[in-house]
Parts: sequence; C-alpha cells; structure tokens
Amino acid sequence: MHDLIHVNEALSGLPVDVQFIDFEDIRKGALQHIDVVINAGSAGSAWSGGAHWNDHQCVDLLTKWVYEGGTFIGIKQPSAVEGYDSFFRMAHVLGVDEDTGARVVHGKWTYEACDEHGLVPKGASILPKNNIYLTDGSAAVVSETDGMITLSTHDFGKGKGIYLPSFEFSWENTRLLLNLIRYAGNEFHESRYITDNLYTECAYYPESKILVVINNSDQVQTATIDTEYGKQTVELDPYDTKITEIALTKSVSS
Repeated sequence: MHDLIHVNEALSGLPVDVQFIDFEDIRKGALQHIDVVINAGSAGSAWSGGAHWNDHQCVDLLTKWVYEGGTFIGIKQPSAVEGYDSFFRMAHVLGVDEDTGARVVHGKWTYEACDEHGLVPKGASILPKNNIYLTDGSAAVVSETDGMITLSTHDFGKGKGIYLPSFEFSWENTRLLLNLIRYAGNEFHESRYITDNLYTECAYYPESKILVVINNSDQVQTATIDTEYGKQTVELDPYDTKITEIALTKSVSS
C-alpha cells in the first residue's frame, strides 16, 4: 500500500482540515490558504508527482510559500524527478536528498540525532531508506536507524521542511504525524483538547460543553484532556466511547 494512503488514514482521525490539491491548484494560488503541504510517494508515481515536478513555477511557488512560513512535509521520494542537480526538487527546502549514484564518492555530513522537542512518541516506527543524505548539514536529524535518517527537520526562512523516509499507519505513527503538524504551526506545546494518551482521541462541542473521548485500543486506557475548564480525566474500556458534559467549576473564598 502506498505511503500516502497510510497518511490519509492517519489524517482522517486528526483535528485538522484536509484539502487535496494538485499542481494546477498551486499555480492558481491555493497555497495562500494552506499551512502544511504533504507530498508522499515513490519517484515517478502519481502519488509523488512524477514529471509534474519539472514545472519550475510550482517549485518556485512552493519555495516562496515555505520561506514565508509554510511547512513542506516530504515522505519517501517527495518531489523526485531525474535531470536536475538534486533528485528531490524540494531538497533545498527539506535539507535532505537521495543519492541515485552520482554521489557515491562524495563524503557525507556528520550529525547527532536528537529529538529535542519530543516529537517521536514511544512505539512510533519509521522504516529507513538507503542513500538519504544531508545536503549541507543544516537540517536537524531527529531520529535515525542503523545510521540512516528516519526523521529530519530543516528551518527554511520562516517555514520548515520535514522529511520521513516512509509512513505506515499505526496509532503511534498517527500521533507522530499530529506532532509534526503541530510543530510546523508552532503549536506543539499547545495541548488543549489533545488527549495525553495516543491510543485515545477526543472531540469537544463548545456550545453544549460536551466532551467525547474514544478508546481506539483493545486495552483499558486512561486519558487526560486539558480543557478551558481544567483537566478532565477519563477511564475507558477497550474500544469504549464516553460522552460527558464539562461542568464549570468556580472557587469560592470567604
């Protein structure tokens, strides 16, 4: 199954608005209404974009958009097409590229993997890909497996480039994707109405003050949700759903 299908499965349960855009949409200005672009798939496929990445205008528009604050998340072989000085057309934004053989005698930038923001949850698993290398050493390697990069981030102007060599749906990887999206928007430490337990999710309806919490696992789970009325802790049976009304509590002093 293609990586993008796994991404779509993960996004379907996350508190984000999703649009599907193509290169024509980019040319027509769709990026002005978007915060994060995810490009995932194998080189030459419709998922990655194939020959459409020969369009210099789209590359320029995406580059400008990231520089001004957007985030480009690339998975597997994003923006990949032969015939240029880089295999990934967005390598300058991502800070990484794939060696297809031309750099076999070149040295590699050294790095130390460090997840300083705590982006990778326990249990998340990203399969590495051979021949991914740092383009100039300015990207930060968040995680690696056997010397191969499994997550990197790259500041580019006011925006970011984020690279993953693969993505397969799991609850742990879904939380990783949510962490990356929140990190892209500088909202990673804003936890309101995000469950602290990755095996659970919640929805809040402010007009009725109804909080819905779902357990996606086959084990009993406890989840705490930070709300505008304080933290709410819920215990759920396997695959259980609890619907509660949040009460506004006031402290009274005499």
